[in-house]
Amino acid sequence: MAAELTKYAIWLLSPLGLWISLTVLAGLGLFGRRHWRVLVLVLAQLQLLVFSLPWVADTLLGQLEEEARLLEASRPLPKKVDAIVVLGGGLDGRYDGVRVLPDLNDAGDRLWQGARLYRQGVAKRMVLSGGQFAADPRKEAEAPGMKVFMLDMGVPENALIIEGNSRTTFENALRTRELLGTGARNIALVTSAFHMGRSVMWFEKAGFTVYPVRADIRVLHESRTFWEWLPKPQALDENTLTIKEYLGRFQLKVSEAYETEASQ
Repeated sequence: MAAELTKYAIWLLSPLGLWISLTVLAGLGLFGRRHWRVLVLVLAQLQLLVFSLPWVADTLLGQLEEEARLLEASRPLPKKVDAIVVLGGGLDGRYDGVRVLPDLNDAGDRLWQGARLYRQGVAKRMVLSGGQFAADPRKEAEAPGMKVFMLDMGVPENALIIEGNSRTTFENALRTRELLGTGARNIALVTSAFHMGRSVMWFEKAGFTVYPVRADIRVLHESRTFWEWLPKPQALDENTLTIKEYLGRFQLKVSEAYETEASQ
């Protein structure tokens, strides 16, 4: 239930969610006097406009990716670790009657990077961690689709550990710990650069020594023509990703504070 509530919170605090919520509430007259309703409507439009600007998305998402770059540089990957852990998010599973094979998405190089690490001999085992929220039984979870990709990339089946039940990064960490057992604590963690900081926090909380391996680097700070700086839906998506990451970190801090209080 907590995982579902988190998803609703992410939507509500996203630029589009805020715009819809504030517009509806103002339309219902829940902000009192007319000038307050007008002010709320103006703020709703302005925040949507600001978060649709590519330079805002590059700035906010770029901070997360820069943090991941520094984190990776401070923890160089050793020649050998106990396991490679590849987090879901890089593909969409098969769907009976429609999609025979899983589809790679924008974060698909998480999988490619994981396969490269295995082929380089970094570890003998690889955990593929990714479940789903979908209630439709025709749609396959991510982890089995990740397995199909790894087999096609030449990773042997006996090297793969499939974790197809987790729906959040917190569950990724806990279920990976259960599958690897107490003897495996040094891992190469592969995920998108913007997601790395939060992932490292959760996996460290689960008791792992984490060596970050970035993939899916989106912000290049490249030169652009004027029209590429105009408001775009992609910027809204990227800013929603940033908000999701900070909400996940807030959830971790709340969890740690609760545990500290409970232990006293």
